[in-house]
Amino acid sequence: MAASGVNLHLRSYDNEGKQHTHGHHQLVLPLLGKLSLSVDKTEGAVARNRAAVIPSGRDHGYCATEVNQFLVADLPEALAPALDRLPFFVDLDPALLHYVQFLHSQLVNGAGSSHTEHQMLLLLIQLLQERHGDKLNLDRRVSAAKQFIDDNFHRKITAAELASVAHLSIRQLNELFRVQIGMTPHHYLTEVRMQESWRLLAQSDLDIQRIADCVGYRSLSAFSDRFSRHFGKSPSHFRRKSK
Repeated sequence: MAASGVNLHLRSYDNEGKQHTHGHHQLVLPLLGKLSLSVDKTEGAVARNRAAVIPSGRDHGYCATEVNQFLVADLPEALAPALDRLPFFVDLDPALLHYVQFLHSQLVNGAGSSHTEHQMLLLLIQLLQERHGDKLNLDRRVSAAKQFIDDNFHRKITAAELASVAHLSIRQLNELFRVQIGMTPHHYLTEVRMQESWRLLAQSDLDIQRIADCVGYRSLSAFSDRFSRHFGKSPSHFRRKSK
């Protein structure tokens, strides 16, 4: 899959040790087996519930000695500027592992368009940053705006209100937020809402109208339309697959 320079693919590695760099960020997500990695002389492995974050331009070597398969995402620096401030190796909790499996099934079954998979990768990046956000050292004004969205995504948030929280103009906040988070505040708000709706569909028995209410959509049709455009499938389809 490729969209806006994004590439998501399945990959297996052999036991011939290799080392290189590349001009894009890369996520290596576990599906089967173990991959030994060295990123800037930091040793680690991708296996079971652990993934690797390889920032653009970082020297890395890899080797595998058993049957293996991984989901690999190549990401332009501009899409996820904060990834180079995450640890090289990150643990995946059950929700993240579930999401990786969902990404895998979408890729194998050809169930989503390039745009859909692009959006799903943005959500995965957001999930990783939520889990490991203490590593990002965000500007305090961006951090204040981000926290406000995290705490209030269930209701309407205006651009002016968010700018006031950050003590910046709307234009200044949009620019600074995009540089540090990789997307505008409005885009981030949508990602947070989609993340929570995905979690509720997969992990709760709330009906879809109630889920829409929980993530700030008073109209079920507006929520269903946004969810379908974001993931390529309706909330009801996703719930059936999740269950």
